[in-house]
Amino acid sequence: MRGTALLFVAAVTSVAHAEGRDAGYISKDVLELEIDQCVPDKAISKEELLRRGGEYYQRGEVLYLQGDYKGAVQELVSSYCQVPFYSILKDIGQAYERELEYGRAIAYFSRYVLDVPADAKRANSCAPDPQEDKKNVLARIQVLEKLPAKIRVQVTPNDAHISIVQDSIVRSYGNSGSELVVPGGPYQLVIERAGFHSVTREIHPEIGKPYTYFETLSAIKGHLRVRTIPGDARIFLDNRLVASGLYETDLPGGKYHVSVEAQDRVTVDKDVDVLADKDADISIEMPREPEFGRKQLLLYSVFGGSLAAAFALQNQNGSTIASASVIGAGTGFLGVYYGTDRNLALGTSSLTVSASLIGGVSGGVLGGLISGSQDVVLPLIGGGLVVGGVAGYLVGDRTHPTPGDAAVINSGALWGTVAGSLFSATFKPGDQISSGLVLSGLGMGTVAGVVLQRFFTVSRTRALLIDASGLVGVLLALAAENVVQQIVDNQATSSTERTANYALGGLTTGLLLGGIFTRSIDDPKLAITPAVNNVRTGSVSTTTFGIAGSF
Repeated sequence: MRGTALLFVAAVTSVAHAEGRDAGYISKDVLELEIDQCVPDKAISKEELLRRGGEYYQRGEVLYLQGDYKGAVQELVSSYCQVPFYSILKDIGQAYERELEYGRAIAYFSRYVLDVPADAKRANSCAPDPQEDKKNVLARIQVLEKLPAKIRVQVTPNDAHISIVQDSIVRSYGNSGSELVVPGGPYQLVIERAGFHSVTREIHPEIGKPYTYFETLSAIKGHLRVRTIPGDARIFLDNRLVASGLYETDLPGGKYHVSVEAQDRVTVDKDVDVLADKDADISIEMPREPEFGRKQLLLYSVFGGSLAAAFALQNQNGSTIASASVIGAGTGFLGVYYGTDRNLALGTSSLTVSASLIGGVSGGVLGGLISGSQDVVLPLIGGGLVVGGVAGYLVGDRTHPTPGDAAVINSGALWGTVAGSLFSATFKPGDQISSGLVLSGLGMGTVAGVVLQRFFTVSRTRALLIDASGLVGVLLALAAENVVQQIVDNQATSSTERTANYALGGLTTGLLLGGIFTRSIDDPKLAITPAVNNVRTGSVSTTTFGIAGSF
């Protein structure tokens, strides 16, 4: 700037060269320069312009030396507006360079190079040669233009990918937090990460300057739906209670921990992967808390062992039968105590008891079918109790039935036997055929119970309610039969056949109504729904009613 100060006294002779020159400069970016806004005051003499220009210039020089480059630019621009001498352009460029405004520094240096006259000479021996100085400034421009812009982008999440794009071409690429280097100019900043919405923004970094950007990407959400069985279970998402029975929400993609809790049910924990823009639909069926039935089986083993031993030795004297009963009770107790697990499941215990009773009844009915003699019937009952109990335990230990499953099998066997007995009382076919009817009813009821527990989840409570409904149905039917008999025949006695028929009707009605009225207690594994169809035969259309299900 000292060289410019020496040359400023010669400005009056150079003004003519500057006047009327077209504005222009070498730059990749078109910048609006302050000197292009100058409005010359033609009413002021050239001497006054030189005086004002000199004052502005001197203040600009002082501010430059003091490090106030912004203030220096303002004063130098004002000086140039009064006296548009080309060397002031270089001074403005130098001030901008010190201010790290490299784009404007290049613009003013470029204007300086264009404005240096081809015949410009040294003003004195101490001043630099304008032509040589122009070459040096051109070299300086080339150096400045090579200064890159340095861009750093901090993104949440911190593993996002950054691209700086210009004219659909990726000029620089990196990850969140890395420094990207590009020449100055207009660009598109593209931030991407799988599972998140991409962000694109326009940026215009200047050469030689550092830039830092901060972005937070919003996650692309997936849909999570959790359904529980039973329908009142509490649903926890990442240890936070969110709903009961059914929960639906949109979540950012990721891994989540779902936990469901319900009374008398085993808590279920499950990790769920929710994918962005996808549906995650899960159904959680909660198993019931294990119930232990070892005490129940121990008590029954004493009763069953005693009874089996007494029946097996029924033709012996009383003292022998009593001793055998004690030994049988002790043997049954010790067999269960040492032969079963301490945490024996209640379902296995119940199935063992039910199978033992089914075996005893089957043995007795089979004995009646064979001969009808107590010498045959009673030992078969005792053997059936033992064989049925052992078979029930082995099956239960392998299949792990629930207490409700065992109750359904027991109910099927019970009411099958009752139904067979009532049919026998109705037809009175003789002892052997009657035994066959009872045995058939027992077998069919047992099979029906096994099939039902395969497709339905039935609790012991519901099974007990259905059994109670059947019993109430029988009692009400017998009471109705008695009332009808008194009204019709005016007598309180009735035939066995008629009583059995009433009992069968009451039993069937009670069981059906019990099953219907308790249907909301448990969730069936087999979905059965009413079905209405239209069947066409030729020109005749018939509407059919029925039930439909799938398993």
